[in-house]
Amino acid sequence: MENGSIQKKTVRWHKRLGAYLLAAGLVDEQTLSKALEVQRTQHPPRTRIGKLLIDMGMTDDVNIAKTLASQLNLDFIHLRNLRIPNDVLSIIPASIATSSMVIPISKKNKKLVVAMANPLEQYVIDDLRFITGLDIGIAVAPESEVVSAIDKYYTNNPNGGLSEDVDIDAFLEIIEDEIPLDDDDDIQNLIGLTEQAPVVKFTNHILANAIKLKASDIHIEPRHADTLVRYRVDGIMREILHASKKSHFSVVARVKIISNMDISIRRKPQDGRTRIKFGNKEYDLRISTIPTSYGEKVTIRILNPDGADLHIDDLCLPEKDLEVFKAQVHRPQGIILVTGPTGSGKSTTLYACLNELNSSEVNIITVEDPVEYDILGVNQVQINVKAGITFASGLRSILRQDPDIVMVGEIRDKETASIAFQASQTGHLVLTTLHTNDAPSAVVRLVDMGIEPYVISAGLNCVLGQRLVRRLCPKCRTPDPDSSNLVKRYHAFLPEDVTPIFWVSKGCDHCHSIGYKGRLGVFEVLKVSRAIQEALVSTDAMIKVRRVAESEGFKMLAYDGLQKAINGITSHRELVRNVSIQTLDDFISSFNQDPIT
Repeated sequence: MENGSIQKKTVRWHKRLGAYLLAAGLVDEQTLSKALEVQRTQHPPRTRIGKLLIDMGMTDDVNIAKTLASQLNLDFIHLRNLRIPNDVLSIIPASIATSSMVIPISKKNKKLVVAMANPLEQYVIDDLRFITGLDIGIAVAPESEVVSAIDKYYTNNPNGGLSEDVDIDAFLEIIEDEIPLDDDDDIQNLIGLTEQAPVVKFTNHILANAIKLKASDIHIEPRHADTLVRYRVDGIMREILHASKKSHFSVVARVKIISNMDISIRRKPQDGRTRIKFGNKEYDLRISTIPTSYGEKVTIRILNPDGADLHIDDLCLPEKDLEVFKAQVHRPQGIILVTGPTGSGKSTTLYACLNELNSSEVNIITVEDPVEYDILGVNQVQINVKAGITFASGLRSILRQDPDIVMVGEIRDKETASIAFQASQTGHLVLTTLHTNDAPSAVVRLVDMGIEPYVISAGLNCVLGQRLVRRLCPKCRTPDPDSSNLVKRYHAFLPEDVTPIFWVSKGCDHCHSIGYKGRLGVFEVLKVSRAIQEALVSTDAMIKVRRVAESEGFKMLAYDGLQKAINGITSHRELVRNVSIQTLDDFISSFNQDPIT
C-alpha cells in the first residue's frame, strides 16, 4: 500500500465527493458546477458525480481514488496484481460485494480490510461492520479495478467460499434512487415497487439479521433525514443502521404486503402477522404500524419457536422454589398467578407450565392476545374484540368446552378475575398473569379489582413474581471493581465460608462486544398456605401476607437475583436495572432468613 495506514476507528466523512475533488484541485468550480447541473437535470436514477466527471474527460477513476485516499488519510491500492485468499473472500457474499462495490482484501485478528471505490458511502461500511461482526479498515481503489476484482474473484470463481445463509442484498445503494411516495401515488405502482429485488432483499436482510442476533423486536423508524433501524436484543434497544429516507415508503409497503395489511392506509395504525422460514425454523412475526411526524413507524415482534419448547425445569428457578412451584402447577384446581411488568417473560412461563401439563389425558384451552406460540394438543383461542371475543367472554365460553386446564393470557378487569376465580373453585386449574411489582402485592391488586378476600383465599394456589436479567458472557466476564463495597452492603446474607465476588460485563467476539449473551429469570414464589389464607381475610392483608410468607420461608426475587449475581450468572448492575435499588433496599431491611448458600 502506498500511503498512510488503514484507519484505526470509525470516522464519518460529511463532505460530498465533489467537495473533496475541488479541495484537492482535481477539478475547478466551473467544471464541478457544470457536472452538478447535468446531474440535476437527469431523472432518477442520476449518474454519480464521479462518473460524470470521467465521462466529461476531466479526470479518471485512478485520480479520483488517489484524491479520496489523500483527502481522507486512507491507503490507496491497486488490485490488478493482488491475490486474495478464499477464506477472506468468503467473509462477504457476492451479492453484497457486487451491489456495494466493495471487496475484502485481508483479515487480521478482528479487523477486515476492504477495498472500495467510494469510501464516502458510510452506510456500506456500517452494514459491513454489522454483518461481519468485525472492525472494518478501508483502502481506496480505482472503480474499474474493483469491478474487475469482483468479476474475477466472485462472478467467475466458483470456489469463492460464499456464505449462502447471509447471501442477502442488504444495502440501500440501489434503493437510493427511489422517489418518495405521496398519498396520491397510484397503489398499483407501489405494489410493483415493493416486488423489486432490492426492496425485497433489503427487507429480508433486516429480518434475517434480527433473527441471527436473537432480537425480539425490530423497529423501523422514519426521521427527518433518514430511517433508523433498531433491534431489541436481550431487552435492550440497539441501533443497527441508518437507511436512506428514500427507501422508507417502499420498505414499509413491503412489510405491509407480507403481513396482509392495507398499503393504501397510512394515517391509521394497523396490525398484521406473517410467518417466515429462516434455516430450519419457522418464525411468527407480529407487525404493527403507526403514523408519526415523518412517516409510518413499523414494529415487528419476532416470536422464536424455541420459546414454545421450554419446560418449568428450564426456567432457572431456585431449587426450593422450583419444587414448590411444580407442586402447585400439578394441583387439579386453583389459580396459578404469574406477575411482573411488561417484558418480564410471564407468557413464556405460562407456556412452560402448559408444556409441563400437556398430555392426551387432559383438555387444555387457552384464551390469548395474541396467540404467541402454537402448542400441539392445546386448543388456543385468539382475542378478537370486533368479533366479541374478549378475555372475559372468551373465558366464559371455553368453560362450556369441558376444560381441565385453562390459560388466560392476562387478568385485566374485575369480570375476567371473577370468572377465573369461579372456575378455580369448580374443578379447573387456571393459569394467568397480572401486572404487579411483586408476588405479595398481587393480592392487593385483586382486592382493588373488587374480588373478595375470602374468594382469593379459597382459589389462589400460588403467585410467581419474576423479572428478566441479562446473562453475563461466560467468556469475558470480569470481577466487579466495586465488589468489596457490594459485599459490605449485603454482608448479612452472603456466604461466610467463601469470599463472595460480584462480576461485570467486558465484551468479546463471543457476545458481539456487549458483555451479555441471553437472558434468564429471577423469581419469587409465594405459596398460599393455610396461614396466608387466614391472613388474606384480615383487614391489613398486605402487611400480614408478607410477614407470614417470610416466616414460612418466602424470599423476595432480589434474593434470587443476588444469588445469581455472586455466582457470576448476571451482574449487580443488571440486577439494579431490573429489580431497582428500592426493592433491594426493601429486601435488605426485611431480610431475616438464612444467608445465601
